[in-house]
Amino acid sequence: MKNAVIAALTATLCAAFPLAAAPTIAASGIKNNASYVNPAFPNGSIAQGSLFAIFGAGLGPDQIQYASNFPIPTNLSGTTVNVTVNGTTLPCPIIFTLASQVAAIMPSTTPPGTGTVVVSYNGTAGSPAPVTVVAHSLGLFTVNQQGTGPGIVQDGSGKQNGTTNAFAPGQTVVFWGTGLGPISGSDAAQPTQTNMQGAGITVTATVVYAGRSLDAADDQINVQLPAGVTGCYVPVYFTVAGSSGPTVTSNIVSISIAASGTTCTDASAPPGLLNGTGYKAGSLGLSRFVTNLSLAGQTIASTTDGGSGSFFSYTPAYLANAGNFAYYDITVGTCTVTQLITSSGGTQNLPTGLDAGPVINITGPNGVKQMTKIGTTPGIYSASLGTSTSIPGVPSTPLYLDPGTYTLDNGNGGADVGPFKLTITVPPTFNWTNQTITTVDRTQPLTITWTGGDPNSLVFVAGSSMVSNSVYASFICYGKDSDLSLTVPPAILSLLPASGTTSGVATGGLEVYTYNTTTGSAPGLDLLTASDSSGFVKNGVTFK
Repeated sequence: MKNAVIAALTATLCAAFPLAAAPTIAASGIKNNASYVNPAFPNGSIAQGSLFAIFGAGLGPDQIQYASNFPIPTNLSGTTVNVTVNGTTLPCPIIFTLASQVAAIMPSTTPPGTGTVVVSYNGTAGSPAPVTVVAHSLGLFTVNQQGTGPGIVQDGSGKQNGTTNAFAPGQTVVFWGTGLGPISGSDAAQPTQTNMQGAGITVTATVVYAGRSLDAADDQINVQLPAGVTGCYVPVYFTVAGSSGPTVTSNIVSISIAASGTTCTDASAPPGLLNGTGYKAGSLGLSRFVTNLSLAGQTIASTTDGGSGSFFSYTPAYLANAGNFAYYDITVGTCTVTQLITSSGGTQNLPTGLDAGPVINITGPNGVKQMTKIGTTPGIYSASLGTSTSIPGVPSTPLYLDPGTYTLDNGNGGADVGPFKLTITVPPTFNWTNQTITTVDRTQPLTITWTGGDPNSLVFVAGSSMVSNSVYASFICYGKDSDLSLTVPPAILSLLPASGTTSGVATGGLEVYTYNTTTGSAPGLDLLTASDSSGFVKNGVTFK
């Protein structure tokens, strides 16, 4: 009778208070807690002893709860995390828990390999989610908490780097991250500061210390900044090569470095960009690109001349939004990488368009052309200036952008941007001389060579690779035209995924082009630039 009463009471309580839904980990929802790199990318695995984030639903309480003392608990406010790799299951110390996100430490004793993570909340376990555990995979913390843009970089007093607190060449500064590798003690205990430079940390600077801080799973890398390097958004990345596993490149962050004083200066950037107060900018471009595609044993080539213009207002709110594109200096000898998971739907966060007039006029050796407005949103202009193609059935039109001087103007101006006139010179013919490249080994340096162009201009070398599930990454490196060559390091190439194929064609590509720019002014704008680019695009390249 007693058992019957208990059973009836249990049934009544379950009906009145339904059992909580099991925790759900989002697709690709396990990431390094500093870089937030998607696990589909080569640097997206979770390192032993590192702090990692789990995104999903029902993972913990509605209000965030933090671990407040050492040792860090493996059960925090009802949330537990267990990792299983190669038959070994281990509980993970938990830093904080919330319904939508948990931060936990991957135990240093977790075997390397592919396994699963299971989150339980109040005794209800969710479905396993895949994870790949490696010896080291460094992620650098950033100001926007998204793994891009300015890094969390401090001086000896703990003051954060920024455009109004730039550091000096030769100064020793601290980068913060997680993922240098495992430790020998307990991950739940307060770590001792042990130099882990044996993990093979490299950067274009002197590494003074690399290892755990006094916080669990929190790594610090003390670096003496090199001489002769200055800029407001200088790109920085680290590579880590331990005794086991491949060399892994961190996410790319930026740092502000000034030759004197603490305020960064950049003649090519408006003050509103550097101090975050907002600015209005216009950009005009002329371009000629030769595109080659190898298909069914044949190379299809086309040459396209084009013009473009954009005029936008970048508000303080836009600049502060963590989801917006991170800015990096265009500096000879540097590279940056963008890693994306493409998707359809949603809304794109755009700056506010500015009306610069009905058309942008182009006057050059081959007459007058015009860029016209695109769509109903102000601020975007475009023009097709000529096409020459070998594609059967596709007509060609006369090319326009021969070497020479071109003037761009907007007549009487528009509602937001007043009249302007800029002059830019299209340089002599530029030629990519080793464009027979069809395969790129991401573990080896990639050297690109060229001739022609303007010796004083920049050369951009860019590449991209995509796999069938829409995982996409691209790099861009900057060189001088007069150098006649540029070598892309394996540390950059390794951040791209291996190429997939579409209809038998590899989904990788390379671009090599010369780039020069001039600066002007216009009423209503803080910055106005015009650029010319001329070069080559090669599709169907395999990144392996």
